[in-house]
Amino acid sequence: MVSERKKILLIEDDKDLRETTCEFLSDEGFYALSAESGSKGVQMAIEHAPDIILCDINLPGINGYEVYNMLHQINTTSVIPFVFLTAKSSKEDILAGMHLGADDYITKPFEFLDLVNTINKRIESRVKIANLHEQKFNALFQNIESGACVLDSNNTIQFANKPLSDILGYSIDELSGLPITNIVHRNSLPDLTKALEQCAEGVKLSFSVDIIMIKKDNEEVALKVNGSGINVKGESSIICTFADKNKVDVEPVEKEKGDDIPKLSGREMDVLSLICAGYSNSEIAQKLFISERTVEGHRSRLFAKTATKNAVTLAMWAVRKGLFDLKE
Repeated sequence: MVSERKKILLIEDDKDLRETTCEFLSDEGFYALSAESGSKGVQMAIEHAPDIILCDINLPGINGYEVYNMLHQINTTSVIPFVFLTAKSSKEDILAGMHLGADDYITKPFEFLDLVNTINKRIESRVKIANLHEQKFNALFQNIESGACVLDSNNTIQFANKPLSDILGYSIDELSGLPITNIVHRNSLPDLTKALEQCAEGVKLSFSVDIIMIKKDNEEVALKVNGSGINVKGESSIICTFADKNKVDVEPVEKEKGDDIPKLSGREMDVLSLICAGYSNSEIAQKLFISERTVEGHRSRLFAKTATKNAVTLAMWAVRKGLFDLKE
């Protein structure tokens, strides 16, 4: 079936090479898309979300490096394996692309079988990483103490945890696939819908609104919902946590000592984000172009500032503070 074929986007201005390569990839069982320019390639990557992108460096207008940088800034395309195609073979030119964070490079002219091997290797590698991140996300998500769910772009519940199941009286399976608007009181829909739209569009990074939800037994429950945008399986999503509004209202106004978020440096925030995404010290070092020893130093300071002992508890702290940002 076409839907099961791996989708390849080739960005190449050489018409003969572009058409010949796409024809070969199609014969090999791939679904081949092509773009003749960098700007068109960016547009098609956003529209089609391919499994891998092959991009020539020397493109007219927006070059390959700029294409990579533009797509790397977008959550849904930043996780797509990216391979540079280049006629250049000097060490400096190759390292320039790899230092940006590209997954691989192929020098032209290339053998088609070598191209296929590279494509398969990079897709398999990204699938393994995605599966690992999903496992870590599920472990973190299910350990959130408050009720929580993840909404897709249609505001349908993708995941729900047991505390939310207990609050609403639905099983986790019953909540999965259920539009959240189906269990929100009509008087609360305008505020919640507006908050979700602003978060999805990037107008706000997070939100907090008071809503009334309808439990399975048709009883009403007043909840405070906090939401923020995350990336799950390459798709823009929103994670929401729920707290009993009545309990929130009776809590002391003064925060407990140490409840404020400690001051973190820009580099510490970078390291924290990658730790939450499940990267190891060596992977963080490669991504930030620093030594593993420097990464370990940042980790130690993060543990000290947040009173946590390991990466898992640090990630849970980041979730509670609204700093968690998972990348697939």
